[in-house]
Amino acid sequence: MALANLIDLIAEVAAKRTAREGNTKADTPDAVVALCGWIRADLWNARHIFIRISVFGGRLDSA
Repeated sequence: MALANLIDLIAEVAAKRTAREGNTKADTPDAVVALCGWIRADLWNARHIFIRISVFGGRLDSA
């Protein structure tokens, strides 16, 4: 699933929950900020794991 589709799906679910539960507007931005931080951390970890694997592969090739 593409990242844009995942973000759209998460936003749609959050909007439905907000409409159903009747949360105040003050609660919603905090949840979005926390979710964005989680997505950013996950992407950062994936990128750096890929870099480590690439470096390791380069070292194997040069040996």
